[in-house]
Amino acid sequence: MPLILRPYVETDRRFAIGLIHQLNVFEDAISGDRAKDRKAAEACLDADLERAARDGGAVIVAAEGHELVGMMAWLIDRPEPYLRSDLGKVAVVAELVVDERCRGQGIGTALLEEAERLARLHRIKRLRIGVIAGNSIARRAYERFGFRPAAIELTKDLDD
Repeated sequence: MPLILRPYVETDRRFAIGLIHQLNVFEDAISGDRAKDRKAAEACLDADLERAARDGGAVIVAAEGHELVGMMAWLIDRPEPYLRSDLGKVAVVAELVVDERCRGQGIGTALLEEAERLARLHRIKRLRIGVIAGNSIARRAYERFGFRPAAIELTKDLDD
């Protein structure tokens, strides 16, 4: 069955929340800091949809037949004053998740290609994606796609 990439529609909600929930559980096994309940996945989807509507972007789903097998939130960041003016806006892949049963089949690559296509369509010259420390599989995949490290984010948990 061919892979179809298309914009999210409200009837995708249950599947999209399930995919984000999978991502949160997967990342929690690495980082130990992800909320693993479905309400958190719901809130994440709602935040992505709200941000896409407000700042530009879209939630894109990958479907095989009637089943969602992946999704991404492709968002446009507001211009940062510290970036060179020729870069202008930056596009961000805020979520990228492929159903655990379908990983390794090129679905993530297809979604990244769509993110790049959308960025070029909007004349955006920089595409950004984050990866949590310890997720070496995703990092290698992103680097094979052409992403390179640009910043390191550090965190420190504080006692109450």
